[in-house]
Amino acid sequence: MRAIKISSLFLIAALTVSGCTAAADEDPVGTATPSPVVTQEPEPEPVYVTAALTGVEYLEGENPFLDMPAISAKIDNTFDGRPQLALNDADIVYVTRVEVGLTRLLPVWHSRVPIEIGPVRSVRPVDASIVDPFNGVFVYSGGQVPFKSAATSTGLVISDEDTEMNNETYFRESTRKAPWNLFFRAQKLQELYRNDQPAPNVGFQFDAIPSAVSQGVVVVGLDVDYPQLTSRWDLGTAQFPWETVPQVAWSRTQNGTPHLQFGGDQVVAKNVVVMEVVHDLSFVDPKYGAIPKAKLENNEGIAHVFSDGYYIQGTWSKGSSEDPIRLATSSGQELKLAVGNTWVEMMDIPKSKLIIEYPEAQTEG
Repeated sequence: MRAIKISSLFLIAALTVSGCTAAADEDPVGTATPSPVVTQEPEPEPVYVTAALTGVEYLEGENPFLDMPAISAKIDNTFDGRPQLALNDADIVYVTRVEVGLTRLLPVWHSRVPIEIGPVRSVRPVDASIVDPFNGVFVYSGGQVPFKSAATSTGLVISDEDTEMNNETYFRESTRKAPWNLFFRAQKLQELYRNDQPAPNVGFQFDAIPSAVSQGVVVVGLDVDYPQLTSRWDLGTAQFPWETVPQVAWSRTQNGTPHLQFGGDQVVAKNVVVMEVVHDLSFVDPKYGAIPKAKLENNEGIAHVFSDGYYIQGTWSKGSSEDPIRLATSSGQELKLAVGNTWVEMMDIPKSKLIIEYPEAQTEG
């Protein structure tokens, strides 16, 4: 365009020197020749990419983790294992029953992966069917042979101290005592296996107006009473990394004490899903007794979904091991969660109980 302007100026100068004879002959009324129209290219529309496990949208190229494999890990949840690292960075956290009425955590990190994670504990029978749909890397520390075999059969990268001996991805934290001192370098592990596993498939569905808000009722809190532990969620607000202002959130308390992650922040979630699941108690350990296994595969049950201060009862279902857990409303429509992170409490029935707190102090169990 600059070349066109220079040529026009040169032509005008030449006509002026020659007495403008051509202009007088061709334009007797003295009408000026119009200048060429300069058009600007429109700004390209921004392209957004949606995180598979949270529904959060990121500007294309802004979040490098989205093209990387997910990292799942079995994390301790006893007094000695707390505070855990980076629970609020996980896209999804599953609370699973283990022996003697206790629980362990199975978080899945993808859209935000911390530098370090822990403490890592041993695998349990339900873990394989939880992590299978997410692909990626599954981290644990030992376990019973059939549980490890089930995890290996998923085809995920199985990572523990033995497989990672030469990679410097695991370390023992000197300020904690064994077995609650095993940690791993999550980003390094993710980078190590980025070419071996794809990014996770979409599981839950999300919406700016979740199903609980559009079809449910207002609640202010809930308790999940396990045989040896109570998980409490209270309605409040929290600052999430993907938003610039505080959002409606659920804050977690465990056995009457705020559940804090390492660094002092309380554990928070945009969604809490309580699944009623029958557990298989057929595997009996000589020392610890029956080790519960949530019966997820080719099964279904009641799901209690809490999003943005609202509650809706629906159903959950799952096909084979590699199929994700699906949520549906009582009418069979797809049940959508609030955009953001999710905690899933796998409540074993009939041994555990859900208590919902309404604004009028009504309860439902």
